[in-house]
Amino acid sequence: MQIDLRTLAEGETRMELDATGPSVGLPADVHALDGPLHVALILDRRGEEIWVRGSVQVVVLQQCSRCLADFGQPLELEFQVFCAKVRPHSTIGPSQLDEEDGGVHFHDGRVLTLDEEIREAVILGLPMRPVCKESCLGLCPHCGEDRNLGPCRCERGL
Repeated sequence: MQIDLRTLAEGETRMELDATGPSVGLPADVHALDGPLHVALILDRRGEEIWVRGSVQVVVLQQCSRCLADFGQPLELEFQVFCAKVRPHSTIGPSQLDEEDGGVHFHDGRVLTLDEEIREAVILGLPMRPVCKESCLGLCPHCGEDRNLGPCRCERGL
């Protein structure tokens, strides 16, 4: 997701954009999304410095860690990043500086790319143990039946 800084006004600007998972580096075979990522941004520009506050809404297709059922899990995530222009006499590019100067995202004065921040927000926002619902009973550890569908063979004494 790129923002043209030549047209970004001084002060606060609000933007809403939609993006696909692959366009921000979320491969479909690893992170299945149900629809686009809806990104809302507040960019506060003061000269060459930009403070970005963003929120991402997306539905991620997950598998329940208890019953193994597939389900869509809505996520509402937030991120913030401080952006500064690369110094004119720097011999390394913005992406290399980002890795060295923790917490500051560098731009070239023309384009601001937020793909990495959006991708990171989604990946870090994924639950480690997704559940389809809090009351999920999971699979029977003995016979493997889904206990959400009713009593298993073990409980019926078969």
